Amino acid sequence: MVVEGRYRLVRCRECRTEYFRPDPTLSPCERTEPVSEYWEEYKFGLYSSDDVRRGYEQRYAATLDQAERLTGPIETVLDIGCGIGNFVSFAQSRYTHSYGVDVDPDAVEMARSRGLRVALSEDLDSLLPDATADVVTLWDVIEHLYDPFPVVGRALQKLRPGGTVIFETPDASFPVRPVVLAVKAASGGRVDLTRHMYYWEHKIYFTEAGMRGILSRLGCKVISVQRPTSPRAKMQEIFTRYADSSWQSRALARAWPRLESAARRTKRGNKLIVIAHRNPGAVSSSRVQ
Repeated sequence: MVVEGRYRLVRCRECRTEYFRPDPTLSPCERTEPVSEYWEEYKFGLYSSDDVRRGYEQRYAATLDQAERLTGPIETVLDIGCGIGNFVSFAQSRYTHSYGVDVDPDAVEMARSRGLRVALSEDLDSLLPDATADVVTLWDVIEHLYDPFPVVGRALQKLRPGGTVIFETPDASFPVRPVVLAVKAASGGRVDLTRHMYYWEHKIYFTEAGMRGILSRLGCKVISVQRPTSPRAKMQEIFTRYADSSWQSRALARAWPRLESAARRTKRGNKLIVIAHRNPGAVSSSRVQ
């Protein structure tokens, strides 16, 4: 599958994690430039929505409660890829210290306007000393990275020995993904719902095995894996945004509530939430060989 006229989906034979890589069959003149950036204008409104925020706060609360049960009390939290600061704001209401960083200047500015302790990623060292945080979180961040090791390794330097790291990321093994790929192939591309399951901004779609492999190399042990669905309010907003784009999109929007309910019942949602414990003797590195 090729998206945005330039990225081809490939799959690891061992862990089944999926990757977008530049399509080698296209010449440079055939490859189109991306038509959007991650923090598009509509996302500021999406994540500012009260309903969407409440949906995420329920997830944050459940995940942090579980992390505390498994790994002990939390006082200091660092959020990598904090966006406009929704998680930082939530954590600030529960813990002594809450910090965040993001690469997008507009998102950081908005977070700061809310009175949150947030900085650009390049200023992380001025925000928080190494080996300080009890928990480091990456909510929907790791999938945006061609190579996650430098970013995650750098984030782990801020985690105290024996601390906890939490990831949320799309699950490559979500059962709807192979279905939409098969339908596209069988129809010769005439029925294409893949853009609702795959986005060019997401460079990696991890499986549980893929996440376990990366975290093991970074000196962390996975202690919990959950497979929730995306918050309902968020998906409704997204489907509404694309409601008039095609009959295929409208059909998926109508089918999604049933698909989502089935995924919840079977605990096979479109997301992975991974909680991992950093080995006390582990040494973080900005690059793992």
